[in-house]
Amino acid sequence: MKLRSSVSSPACVAVYGFRSSVGKLLVGVTERGEICRSGFAAGRLQKDLIDEWRRRWPKTDFRAGRGAISFAECPVLLVGTAFQQAVWRAIAAIPKGRTATYTDIACKVGRPRAVRAVGTACGANPVPYFVPCHRILACGGIGGFSAGLEIKKKLLESEKVEI
Repeated sequence: MKLRSSVSSPACVAVYGFRSSVGKLLVGVTERGEICRSGFAAGRLQKDLIDEWRRRWPKTDFRAGRGAISFAECPVLLVGTAFQQAVWRAIAAIPKGRTATYTDIACKVGRPRAVRAVGTACGANPVPYFVPCHRILACGGIGGFSAGLEIKKKLLESEKVEI
């Protein structure tokens, strides 16, 4: 997967609906064809999820996507701080069916004492389906997930990961 970084949100994002293994997923794509947002709509209204995106990126115009799109071919735009981007890149490198701990990621990005900051970066991940933060576990258990623990468990089960 090709990753590109930015510290500022895009001006315009087209939002597409997609069926994933755990339910409906909304995906935001920039005018350049980069995936920049994703979120699970399970258990909440699509509008609520998009409203949340608008609060986080108030300068971005979110619109309904038109036509079909193949997400497999889209690069991913990571919008966040340098630390967040380093965490997300480390997470993106974890192979399907594997996991790591928050401590593992903190060490990987050269900040071994920043375990909580890694957790915060995971929670701020704008593309959780594409940068799979569900693969990050706490040392003593499953840890958290921005879309909820049930979705995290289902994603891990779909990858044949035992918790």
